[in-house]
Amino acid sequence: MNACRRFAFCLLLAAISNRGAAAERDESATFAVQPGCTLQLDSYRGAVFVTESDAPEVRVSVHMEIGADTATEAERLRAALQLQMKAANNVVSIFARNPRESRIRWIWHEDQQIDLVYRVAVPRRCNVDVKVLNGGVTIGNLAGDMKARVENGTIFFRQIDGSVNAQVDNGDVVVSRCSGAFTARVLRGAIRAGTIGGPVDVRNRSGDIELMMAQNSVRALAEAGDVAIGFPRMFEGENTRVATSGGNILAKIDPAANCRIEASSIWGRVECKLPVAIEPGENGRRKLTANLNAGGPLVTLHASGGNVRIERGATPFVPVAPATERAD
Repeated sequence: MNACRRFAFCLLLAAISNRGAAAERDESATFAVQPGCTLQLDSYRGAVFVTESDAPEVRVSVHMEIGADTATEAERLRAALQLQMKAANNVVSIFARNPRESRIRWIWHEDQQIDLVYRVAVPRRCNVDVKVLNGGVTIGNLAGDMKARVENGTIFFRQIDGSVNAQVDNGDVVVSRCSGAFTARVLRGAIRAGTIGGPVDVRNRSGDIELMMAQNSVRALAEAGDVAIGFPRMFEGENTRVATSGGNILAKIDPAANCRIEASSIWGRVECKLPVAIEPGENGRRKLTANLNAGGPLVTLHASGGNVRIERGATPFVPVAPATERAD
């Protein structure tokens, strides 16, 4: 009886040690394009890296790690993957689906899947439209219109001379710099951005919003999270509104800026450390209206369940000009 148990235990150890074995496959393609081309990528899973290049072409490299114990099993799993790469009318399209992984899989088959890594080099002037169900997206220093949609994962944009539109269900949206409009929607995660030159429209249902410097108008809403935002001295955004339902607001405004501030809280208080001319309201109370310097664009700050703090900010460098004002 003990010998049988030892034999069964050895079989179990062998099965565990074999799990996680993976075969690797690589596929690539190169497409000639013109500046201003468009990259469209739609995948059920994977990590996507889009980088800039000086060549008039789109180079695609797909690395696959296939959870299989044998070469025969790896080929069978690879054959089930629907991977298409094509180009037409200056648009490069990449599409990937795996019907096998869209079905219910028993737990002892959970390692029999294909992990994908996309590395795509595109011209510096290129529009990008990426959709990934499970994975992450990183987009480099490009000029054009950027769109990214991820259900589970993080979207990261480096320096974009153009617009950014990002949507994540579970994960973060991070933008280092954007000269044009910035739009983001997050259900659970965080929105973090550096310098934004164009209009901002961001909403987060459960998580924080951080904007280091916004030059233009801002519409920011965090339903269950904090909002921190900076306004430079050359802030020119009309009808800016920052709101949170269950968090706090921190606004850092350059003392040399010209704007009108309307700040309020239902359950908290408003504190302003800037040399402003207060009209209705009082510092440290629930509502405050004031002009900073000569007044100007209206900045509305409203925290339903938290506090509003207005502090001295700084303009550390000359911000980027909005894309519509930049020379071609």
